[in-house]
Amino acid sequence: MTEESGRDITIVRYGHPALRQKAAPIRRVTDDVKALVGRMVEVMRSAHGLGLAANQLGVPRRVAVVEIDGELTALIDPQIVSAKGSESLEEGCLSLPRLYGNVARPTRVVVRARDLSGKRIKVTAEGLLARALCHEVDHLNGELFIDTVDESTLHWLVGMAEEGEQITQATTLEDALKAFAASGRAGG
Repeated sequence: MTEESGRDITIVRYGHPALRQKAAPIRRVTDDVKALVGRMVEVMRSAHGLGLAANQLGVPRRVAVVEIDGELTALIDPQIVSAKGSESLEEGCLSLPRLYGNVARPTRVVVRARDLSGKRIKVTAEGLLARALCHEVDHLNGELFIDTVDESTLHWLVGMAEEGEQITQATTLEDALKAFAASGRAGG
């Protein structure tokens, strides 16, 4: 299986058991937890992602990072405590590369968590940040965007045209999951 790489850690792909595992809470913010967050940020940035949950590194711990417009948010034990509105927009996932589809998410959320110093924080987010936080908290609960995607919008990104437009190919969820299973068995 080809994986997005960080220095010494890789993003696991669909089919890895950690992606469907509910992440364990962090009891104390230790140096190991801080090091995990540092690796997560490095891997997320090298993969050109907006967010990453520890599950995606095969580590089922309740840690997530999100970076929107250059602002990095690291969250320990995040929980969505309030959600309002709804908007359906295209999403993808680093653990399901090149697969995209529309997912309805709240337009505004409030997330409670702890920061890297262990201090309790509350993040109020709208728009893309709210969407990214929901996506990452779903990961920590063992859920993927394909669980709530509008299946009629699923497509593969297969390339880019010279004009900069995306070249896509419609797919079904069943066919997409078969493709991920086949790539995992084939070893790449």
